Amino acid sequence: MVLRSIDWLENFPWRNETTIKKDKDKYRICLHAKDFSPDDITVKTADGFIVVEGKHEEKKDEDGYITRHFVRRYALPEGCRPESVESRLSSDGILTITAPRKPVVRRDTVIPVSHEGSVKSKL
Repeated sequence: MVLRSIDWLENFPWRNETTIKKDKDKYRICLHAKDFSPDDITVKTADGFIVVEGKHEEKKDEDGYITRHFVRRYALPEGCRPESVESRLSSDGILTITAPRKPVVRRDTVIPVSHEGSVKSKL
């Protein structure tokens, strides 16, 4: 029986694509996008999600021609405002999306009891 290493899987595109960090003060997504320029990527918020789309037209590479397209959606956590989301593409192709968090303060709320008509006390 021959045992082979599966280290070659580490370099496949689906491995280590995204890192998500959920801190108390921010939510951060790091996504590998080395095959895309800033003009090829759109980041937007819609219906409580951060939506990332990358698309480039046909380009020549070492094996011929290739077209790439992806869409990823991430739920925007509680305490993050959609208008505060920022994104940056580094020179080494890492797209970082950051959403500052405001702590959610939950307080007890007293709800007054209303009544209709006359109420007789049975005390």
